[in-house]
Amino acid sequence: MRTLFGQFNSQDIYCYTLRQRNLEVSILTYGGIVQSIRYPDKQGNPLSIALTRESAEAYQDGDGYYGAIIGRLGNRLENGQFTLNGKTYHLTQNEGNNTLHGGKSGFHDKLWEVLFESETQLRLRYVSPDGEEGFPGTLQTIVTYTLENEGLRIDYEAQCDQDTIVNLTNHTYFNLHGIEKTTEGLLLSIDADQITPVDEKLIPHNTFLSVENTLYDFRAPRPFCTDLSQDPVLNKRGCYDENFVLNGEGLRKIATLSSTESGISMDVWTDQPGMQIYTGNPNGIALETQNFPNAIHCDRYPSPILKKGDSYKTTTIYQLKKV
Repeated sequence: MRTLFGQFNSQDIYCYTLRQRNLEVSILTYGGIVQSIRYPDKQGNPLSIALTRESAEAYQDGDGYYGAIIGRLGNRLENGQFTLNGKTYHLTQNEGNNTLHGGKSGFHDKLWEVLFESETQLRLRYVSPDGEEGFPGTLQTIVTYTLENEGLRIDYEAQCDQDTIVNLTNHTYFNLHGIEKTTEGLLLSIDADQITPVDEKLIPHNTFLSVENTLYDFRAPRPFCTDLSQDPVLNKRGCYDENFVLNGEGLRKIATLSSTESGISMDVWTDQPGMQIYTGNPNGIALETQNFPNAIHCDRYPSPILKKGDSYKTTTIYQLKKV
């Protein structure tokens, strides 16, 4: 079902609502934003479990990247520059000297073209011109949202006419208690033995840190958003904003978020090597599957380089179920 949601640069923004069994997901053509996710709680009442904004203006004027497709390069790039094939590229610096989530006007701030729609699927395309936000090459990106088995599957594809760097993700904030509540008490598990530790500007530098005996250890489910005072970095920052080094390869289950209060659980599946946990909003937790931040500067991290003519493909599934 398609409805008019608002406007962006005098062009119409549409909201497409997908339905499959008990799951309902609404997606905007602006930013490819997951505008809402509704799933029944243990009493059978539909519960909103993804943070939302109610108007097109609120999405365009606000921050936080609510539900948006993030690109060309998700997460942070040190000093907003990189060298590729002997040439240095200078990107838009939108977080101090660094580039965050593709620059000031990344994929979250674009109108996406609808290629296909059905009751359970929406396929979107955005063509990023050579030099946009400083990135080399014309990049064609297709993102497909599919509802299957009461889960939200996101397939990312991209090709470029020059060598470039790419790291796509989605920035939905989840709260399985319901979006009117805080995340306190949500249970989280992550199949990760390490994180990529960061400096004071949240930039990692080619190193790894074991989660053993730290507040980053979610290898067994434990209550989320508890006291952070045991860790000086987390205590000072007041939230998580870390990349977890995921175990295994290929499409596999790497995390579970659950609420005994609502009776809803969500498994996260991905073929990506990392996942950023961001909790800067007390009402939601972002689970951003990704390549590692700042990877173009770090030879121990997986390469973000997409060669001319090659295909970038990655899949993430947010699989909902009852506890």
